Amino acid sequence: MKTILLTNDDGYLSKGILYLKESLSKEYNVYIVAPDRERSAISMALTLNQVLKINCIEENIYSVSGTPVDCINVAIMKVLPEPPDFIISGMNLGENISEDIYFSGTVGGAFSGYLFNIPSMAVSLMSDKSRKGIEKYNIEDSAEITKRILKKIMQFKKSDVIYNVNIPYNNNGKILITSPGMKAYKPDIIEDKDPRGRKYYWIGTGNPTYKGEKGTDVWAVKNGYISVSLIKYNLDCSKKLKEELSREFDGI
Repeated sequence: MKTILLTNDDGYLSKGILYLKESLSKEYNVYIVAPDRERSAISMALTLNQVLKINCIEENIYSVSGTPVDCINVAIMKVLPEPPDFIISGMNLGENISEDIYFSGTVGGAFSGYLFNIPSMAVSLMSDKSRKGIEKYNIEDSAEITKRILKKIMQFKKSDVIYNVNIPYNNNGKILITSPGMKAYKPDIIEDKDPRGRKYYWIGTGNPTYKGEKGTDVWAVKNGYISVSLIKYNLDCSKKLKEELSREFDGI
């Protein structure tokens, strides 16, 4: 039986990860090694100046006093008897499209698996946008979609990319392979005073501006499709640009 490792940035008590474990356990040997509390927007941070504590909550479920990347490292090096066949970071309650991939702890967890050369996928759920002020997610349907995608991906055994999956609340059941679109943040920074009169600041997301043509994750989820973006851990610029700059700097 194949072994699946689950992590997230919502914490090990999140409904998304617990339901996904329950669903996948019918076909796979599933472990949860996840943060002991929410660690959103922490990207690929490692804990270097504090000790990590691991608690076995119940069989195959562990909490870690660290980040999603800490969890992957600890799981592979110390918890699991052998490396997993596949890593899923999620299901995250909230989207991770476009430039979210640079900030997301969910995507960071999947990237960490990639660095271990283990096929990895980040899965994020979009809420019901029709109900203002209420975050509602279709967890059961999304778990079945995740299983369907997992079965396909495991056939390819590709570990040189990560799969970034975003599932709209009211989706049409169809899957599109996409590229990241644009999601420009203009964060709100709230300034106030605490009870002792000291200033504090609170950074919010504001109202992001979405932009994406057909074929991007932004377009896909906006039109009800399940988006699967293939992402490489490579921030290198184009060969053409490097050649142009090399000519500019020649002789300096």
